[in-house]
Amino acid sequence: MKATGPASGAKRRLLAVDDNRLILRVITDFFVPLGWSVTTAEDVPAARDALARELPDVIVSDILMPEIDGWAFFDGVRADRRTAGIPFVFLTVESELPARLRGLQLGADDYITKPFAVEELHARLARLSDRTEALDHARHGGDALLTGSVEHLAISDLLQILALNGKDGTVLLSQTEQGTGRIEFVGGQIVHAESGAAQGTKALFRLLGWTNATFRVMPREGETPVPTITSSTSNVLMDGLVSLDEWARWRELLPPDRSPVMLAPDARLRLQGHSVSPVEFDLLARAKGGTTVGRILEESPHPDAQIAEALYTLMTRGILHGRELVGS
Repeated sequence: MKATGPASGAKRRLLAVDDNRLILRVITDFFVPLGWSVTTAEDVPAARDALARELPDVIVSDILMPEIDGWAFFDGVRADRRTAGIPFVFLTVESELPARLRGLQLGADDYITKPFAVEELHARLARLSDRTEALDHARHGGDALLTGSVEHLAISDLLQILALNGKDGTVLLSQTEQGTGRIEFVGGQIVHAESGAAQGTKALFRLLGWTNATFRVMPREGETPVPTITSSTSNVLMDGLVSLDEWARWRELLPPDRSPVMLAPDARLRLQGHSVSPVEFDLLARAKGGTTVGRILEESPHPDAQIAEALYTLMTRGILHGRELVGS
């Protein structure tokens, strides 16, 4: 895998923290020839001293270290206004999912487990540095606080940055094929989202999947919107990214949007012994008079991935009739 250095020619600054000298040497030997300035620290006190001397563009830190661990170091970085916005990546041998989720829920930008390929580490840190540069370039645009394209700054990254900085305001999104969308922030928390007729988490999850949209972050005008999203920003973004993956998987198994959907004549019999979920109950009610796959996706308030899974389940069991399912 061929890696490249910073496109701008300016050195990117990396602070690497690990009590394993070999790992620090491997990172230094790989990153320096690519145009990075690398500062290493074998424990948290040394890392804090390094931050006092110079602020890096990105931090990568082990979790399991003597005396003061990576969690405490991360808390201190985020609590300090000087360092709160620096991208932070956890590096550890702990590959268990709970530890990974803990880091992401605390607000870490990424997580990579040992043993790791140094090329992958470079790719992830370069992406985070690119994101920061894109954010800096986006600080213009008339009355907008930020403007830009999601090709350079992903929607999920933009929302994490706004949450981290405790922003109030409105993110306006525009895409030629999908139209427009909006996401409302209050004190760094996402409280509302709209995309077409969809609102709340359903709309937010759809917007996270937009890949060629432009965005404008505007000061809020008027009253604070009534919350349609109550989960923390970190949790709802994680749920949204998981939902996008599930949606991509289930959507391939469904018929086209125009395909009819209706209750089977013997639906009641087929439902015996089947525990109906809230999403399935909603779909059954909508299919009573006949509908289409597209109308269900648009009119049901549930996230698209949940609808797709429930629809596939009901159709494969013969409870709902429609055009033959893909792969059935």
